[in-house]
Amino acid sequence: MKARLEDGSIVTLEKDCRCIDHEGPHWLHSDHVYRQLNLQLLGQGMSQTQAFAIEERARLTRKLAIMKAKRIAELLA
Repeated sequence: MKARLEDGSIVTLEKDCRCIDHEGPHWLHSDHVYRQLNLQLLGQGMSQTQAFAIEERARLTRKLAIMKAKRIAELLA
């Protein structure tokens, strides 16, 4: 996974853990796992849709905080 930093430079996001089930930084893997769990809340009624929105807001707030701390402006595929 690559990222564009706030200064415009492109960097490779390196693995920062010893996990064997994923590549790249652990925070990004965790974000993907939480996203998949949140998606399971959709389609089960209005209360679950609200739960999805609440959980997604928390996930994205955490992701944005990490990206800001690391000075990441954009994740690149």
